[in-house]
Amino acid sequence: MVLVLDRPFVHRVRMVAGKDGNPLNEVELLCDSLMNNGGVLRGNNVLKLVPEESVTKIEIGDPIRLRAGDFERLAAAFFAELGQKFLQ
Repeated sequence: MVLVLDRPFVHRVRMVAGKDGNPLNEVELLCDSLMNNGGVLRGNNVLKLVPEESVTKIEIGDPIRLRAGDFERLAAAFFAELGQKFLQ
């Protein structure tokens, strides 16, 4: 479901989305890790995810396992951030 959440918005503009650990970038890292890292969260040199400040609280190197409630919180935060950054 995280991939379904992300894919319609995959071409977001980095200058608008930022490089911090906001929910848009958290979803991007989750998707990249699901597709290219066997479902284990990995960071990158561009996005600065701080796990304790993130929606999912998943640490770099941990397997990605979201329950329904985790996904609901992530989706709500993702759409709120999307609206704030791209619609205002």
